[in-house]
Amino acid sequence: MTDISVVLQVLVSGCLMGLIYALIAVGFTFIFGVLDVVNFAHGQMVMGGMFAAFALYVAFGLDPFVSLIAIAPLFFVLGLVVFRLLIGRIVESTHASHTVVTLGLFIVLENVVNLIYGGDLRGINTSYTSRSLHLGTVSMPIGQLAAAVVAIAVVFGLTLFLNYSSVGMAVRAAASNRLGAQLVGVNVRRVYAITFAIGAALTGIAGAVLAPVLAFDPFIGGSLMLRSFAIAIIGGLGNLPGAIAAALFIGIIESLASLMLKGSLSNAVTFGILMLVLLFRPNGLFVRTSR
Repeated sequence: MTDISVVLQVLVSGCLMGLIYALIAVGFTFIFGVLDVVNFAHGQMVMGGMFAAFALYVAFGLDPFVSLIAIAPLFFVLGLVVFRLLIGRIVESTHASHTVVTLGLFIVLENVVNLIYGGDLRGINTSYTSRSLHLGTVSMPIGQLAAAVVAIAVVFGLTLFLNYSSVGMAVRAAASNRLGAQLVGVNVRRVYAITFAIGAALTGIAGAVLAPVLAFDPFIGGSLMLRSFAIAIIGGLGNLPGAIAAALFIGIIESLASLMLKGSLSNAVTFGILMLVLLFRPNGLFVRTSR
């Protein structure tokens, strides 16, 4: 019989990982919800954030959480550049075009980083990397806890931006009805550029806060992309609250699976759930269906 303290530890660890997953997946589902583009390079952009934090740590000794001050605006600008050069040219095209272009970007990013840094695993060891906060019998790694706090702050900030800023309301209008937004004077192309840039900034933030939590190499983007895709599908593509709920759900399920099954089977459980969702609730678990 499993001790209740062990179950509580597993649930807390699952919630922390779920919030980290949410930070990774929010940018992916945000871009899809507005642009209707599945960005298969999303995971590699998160990987880019990891290596950006690593480069700043090596060159200047910047803590990854401090480096967010530089990485977030840098990735926002890079997102504008990528939109101008690539995504903006195919945003009105078919999903097949989106797939080919973003997969091409995936391959380019992976190989450029591999050329510069090589394929060895890397990590950032800080003063809190191996430290934990203890509350009774529950232990919370400081790095994961800090990443979860950043995830909550980012999601809260994005929600405020979408609901209370003029640009955010334009983004919502373009996501809801592209033609209708154009008819009332919204510059849809500008909104798309800003949306993709925000999504890119979110990948930079996610990568930076993950850098002291996970070991990484140039090939980690594939697994991050699959995780983002699974969460977006389970939560409902383009549904931000659904993505957050799905990320927490997956984090807890994986932690419970690692307790009751072999740890290597946690991924199998996640993608087994994904297959069931695609079969029986293709719109997502957290999307209301009309009767």
